[in-house]
Amino acid sequence: MGGGGGDGGSGATGPVVTEPLKVLNWNTQNFFDDQKNSNASAEIVVSTTNYRAQRAAVGAVLRQLDPDVAVLQEVENLRILRELNEDELGGAYPHHALIPSNDIRGINIGTLSKVPIDRTVSHKDDMFTKVGTNGPNYRFARDAVEVHITHAGRHVVLLGVHFISKASQSNEDKREAEAQRARAIADEIAAADPTAAIAVLGDYNDLPESPTVRAVEGSGSGAFENIGMLVPSADRWTYNYQGTLEKVDHQIVNPILRGMLQPDSPRILHSGEVDDASDHAPVMATYTVSAP
Repeated sequence: MGGGGGDGGSGATGPVVTEPLKVLNWNTQNFFDDQKNSNASAEIVVSTTNYRAQRAAVGAVLRQLDPDVAVLQEVENLRILRELNEDELGGAYPHHALIPSNDIRGINIGTLSKVPIDRTVSHKDDMFTKVGTNGPNYRFARDAVEVHITHAGRHVVLLGVHFISKASQSNEDKREAEAQRARAIADEIAAADPTAAIAVLGDYNDLPESPTVRAVEGSGSGAFENIGMLVPSADRWTYNYQGTLEKVDHQIVNPILRGMLQPDSPRILHSGEVDDASDHAPVMATYTVSAP
């Protein structure tokens, strides 16, 4: 979709074609349906009333924010994404992706998109250690899912993550190792396509200054940037932990995607509608995407 053309061989080109891309990530908190339909050992089955109520609440927030692509954590299955799109979002998101993860509850990373999804890649079977150690070997607690799209002629990759929680002190090393592996995946994508615009986004279960977040950001000229840190300080939180407002959901982007950011677009929505849907707040930003 990139633009360009000559005028009689003069070498002149037409204007660069750009298209905005609104990207959202959000933990939708135990978004289960009303059926027993997986082998997850701790799967939750909710009542039909509660399922429809949460679906309506999530839909209300997505209608308000109107992202082009939404990467959602804690979604049980594709049925939920389809019914969310059809019943709450007017069919605006015809493209869906969800790969069952390693989580014992059956909570997964799902994507709703107005833009065609070229492909998805799971990393749930990856084995890795914390950098600088010989073990233990880890797998992602859920997954790290590559969602590849083409927008305005640009290869865009959204790497959806949901790192292990802080429920146990023993999780600290694993969460940092998950973050290191996620950044390594992003670097592998960039090595294969240096023009790719990349975001590592989702529920990190950790704070901006943590080793987990720092591992994804990296350092030096190739450092990624945490877009949520550009949100005004009063709104710069996504989770209320026992009265402490914490930013644990992040949208961290490589320099190429950072260069396309619309300056005033990053936002974290806090509202009664968000509270009805989840215990986390959504993070969203808009990028003006153009071809390489």
